[in-house]
Amino acid sequence: MNTTRIAGFVAVLALGGLEVQAASWDTCNGSPVKWYSGPVVYRNRCSIPDTGNVNTAYWNGLRQWDDLSHLVAGFNVNPVTDCALDHSDGQNELGLCDRAAIDGNNGVTYSTVGVCFIGSNGIDEADVCIASDLDFTPRTGNAFGTSGRSTFVHEAGHFFGFKHEGGHSILRTSPPHLVTGGYESSTLWPTNAQGMRDLYGYSLTKPNLLPSAMGVVGDVAQTLDPALTRSVCRNTATSVKFYVGNMGNAATGSYSMRVRLSPTAPPLGYSESTNVVATFNHSMAAFAEGTYTLGFTVPAGLPFNTYYVYVDLDPAGVVDELRENDNTTVSAMLLRVGC
Repeated sequence: MNTTRIAGFVAVLALGGLEVQAASWDTCNGSPVKWYSGPVVYRNRCSIPDTGNVNTAYWNGLRQWDDLSHLVAGFNVNPVTDCALDHSDGQNELGLCDRAAIDGNNGVTYSTVGVCFIGSNGIDEADVCIASDLDFTPRTGNAFGTSGRSTFVHEAGHFFGFKHEGGHSILRTSPPHLVTGGYESSTLWPTNAQGMRDLYGYSLTKPNLLPSAMGVVGDVAQTLDPALTRSVCRNTATSVKFYVGNMGNAATGSYSMRVRLSPTAPPLGYSESTNVVATFNHSMAAFAEGTYTLGFTVPAGLPFNTYYVYVDLDPAGVVDELRENDNTTVSAMLLRVGC
């Protein structure tokens, strides 16, 4: 979860410091330290095979960032005869490493930058190591904790030149990572995406809605509703909490937001549309976010059962978004209807 910069092949600087509530990056003589030409990346085939969960985690980690600005100039693969991640060979390599080799971290990014002179302060090379003992399977929106997938997204942020930040962010200094909507729930958050716009520019002008069952209180990441089963009776009022953000660079216009009860666990429950218990009209500015308490009444005729609580953003599809598969998530709380 760290980044190490090698400046002009001379000094090594471990970037840490205090968390802030917005995207940040290093500067040199007032100019940002970033990629000034599109990098070519190399997948380490020895540790990231051509198929499987580690491969899809790798692609998701890069794509979450690059799909905003389309900065990467090429996606290459190392031959199986080249297994080492060499931090001075001119190749931008991404692969898995033994945790002990990266000081016990979940991941680390080694960046080589030019000496701090005007015109020579860009990133020349960046290599990413992810701890090989992490779990790389996709997670649903009620899973709490850092995984290999979210670590890939985190380290890809360092690859593009971003430092740690606080609040709702994949670049939080300390685990656990927060997850958002959809089965592929390792993603960027609004401040990350705003930083990408500010540093590199967006290639498209669109909104993108993100719901989450998780939030940050103070600087502590937590589930907004506790991970427990709450007993409720039919025809009684209750509520659920969700975070909603817009990581796109455009406002959404008006859309509907609904709460739904289902006995089906995610991810299969994401695609259902029955037992809608509340509907709200909503809109969000570009890069906006908020936490909402959504009230509803348990239907009088709802069968006795234990229910997952889902929130669906824009189920009618009226908002043209950057991605359409991340608009549903599920609370950590279950409701048991038995009276």
